[in-house]
Amino acid sequence: MKHLFIFLAVFSSLVWCSCNKYEAPSILTISPVKGPVETLITIEGSHFEDIISLNFNDGVPANFNPSYGSENAVLFRVPLDAPIGDNIITIETKGGTVMADFKVTLDAPKLTSFFPASGEVGGTVTFLGENFFEPIEVLFFDSIAAPILFLSPDSMVVEIPEGVEKGFIKIKANGGDISTNVQFFTVTDILVNNFDGAGIRSETSNWLFYGSILQSSASTAVRSSNPAPIDNNFLKLSGVDPGSIWIGGTESHAWDINEFSVFPIESDLTNTFLEMELNNNGREDSHIVLILTERDGSPNDFTYNQDISQEGWNRISIPLSRFEDVNGLQINPQIIRNLKIHLVNNNMSATAIEANIDNIKFVQVN
Repeated sequence: MKHLFIFLAVFSSLVWCSCNKYEAPSILTISPVKGPVETLITIEGSHFEDIISLNFNDGVPANFNPSYGSENAVLFRVPLDAPIGDNIITIETKGGTVMADFKVTLDAPKLTSFFPASGEVGGTVTFLGENFFEPIEVLFFDSIAAPILFLSPDSMVVEIPEGVEKGFIKIKANGGDISTNVQFFTVTDILVNNFDGAGIRSETSNWLFYGSILQSSASTAVRSSNPAPIDNNFLKLSGVDPGSIWIGGTESHAWDINEFSVFPIESDLTNTFLEMELNNNGREDSHIVLILTERDGSPNDFTYNQDISQEGWNRISIPLSRFEDVNGLQINPQIIRNLKIHLVNNNMSATAIEANIDNIKFVQVN
């Protein structure tokens, strides 16, 4: 009996030692604290040498290889079927259980391009990239939210909100943030004419035509084909005068129409541009001279020479600071009253040259 008592005492001591030789795990750090599926997570702490299971919410197991860990650290990846959002990681060892918070996100957004780099309030900006998933937010200057008009995983269209002037655009998504690498700025368009009946000079019949222009009136110069239009109508200037550089041109209104006083431009030279769409319709050596005049200012023309050499429709944007008169003076944007467009036969060719023009406007940077 004495020997049996000694045996039971020793056995009990061994069992007690066996049950208590494992200590409960503890966590010091977790990195990162959020990320998409397959993100590599490192948890540092103590007593991770005897892991029984490692699960995300709802018992979703995470695969881990003990060979890449130690009693002080465990490495594993977010499982593919881990639920999006806040998760609790539960690590069970022979010594106990420990838990940590982790947020499973979608993949971070990527931005490859956006356009345009400027626009009017109420206009649109298009973003191209990857991982545009809800929840997603577009902020101009980190604070002004833009309404999202269209969203797909690789593209997005937003409306330009009020209060925007100049700065970067940030895309905030579940998986992270990304910003444009150039600043966006808002502008105010002052439409001269789109030849569809809209703009400051909306009455196309008030454009004057002169010289050896084959289309010599509004009824024949305003076209909708040859070349194919950008939208609806455009202005066609073509002609030939083999013995002269001068062919002819058009101007934006008759001199005796006083209601066409000045364009409502408020910005200065460096923040004002003349823009239009141009197409030479396959005619080589086509050039135009753009001419601006002042009301109650210089009696001279302020000119800029524009080559039309690219194929198809192309938008040009010319700072008004490039317009000078014969004395080298620059124009005052606040008193511009008229626009003239002249065809130029630089090579004195006997072949007709051509300039097709659409969507003429002044653009002022706000």
